[in-house]
Amino acid sequence: MSSLILDTLRFLDLDRSRETTQGKVNRAERLVRAILYAGFIAVLVVEISLLIQALGIIG
Repeated sequence: MSSLILDTLRFLDLDRSRETTQGKVNRAERLVRAILYAGFIAVLVVEISLLIQALGIIG
């Protein structure tokens, strides 16, 4: 009976480490996405600024 309990505890520990690893992957993926989105928004702002300046020169 005690070996069954120990095996169950080991199994639960393995699940927990897998969830932790998956959580780290998800966190890293979210961080990369946030950086990419921030870069996209920065490029968009620069492009709009350059467009406004070009229209100001023409007009």
